[in-house]
Amino acid sequence: MARKKKKFDKYRKRNPEKEKRNKIFTLIIAAILVVMVLALIGEYQERRSLQAEQTKIEQQISEEEDRTKELEEEREYMNSDEYIEKVAREKFGLFYPNEYVLEED
Repeated sequence: MARKKKKFDKYRKRNPEKEKRNKIFTLIIAAILVVMVLALIGEYQERRSLQAEQTKIEQQISEEEDRTKELEEEREYMNSDEYIEKVAREKFGLFYPNEYVLEED
């Protein structure tokens, strides 16, 4: 839609200094916006990187918890009479007095 000319528009003078200030102001605002957008992009990338690292660390924690559980079960087994008896039979050749042992040739 065309701008309606006002009665005194033809007598208005263009102010080149004001136009120059407006252009400089616009450029400054645009530069600030560009800097802000670049900063936000950097923050976003850093956040993604940290989230990936957090996921990896949580996975490592889970694996170590599983390993700890396995080691605890193994420790409990090694403290059991069943394990002590097994080692005594295999390594030392011990058996109960009323027990017969058959050896293969």
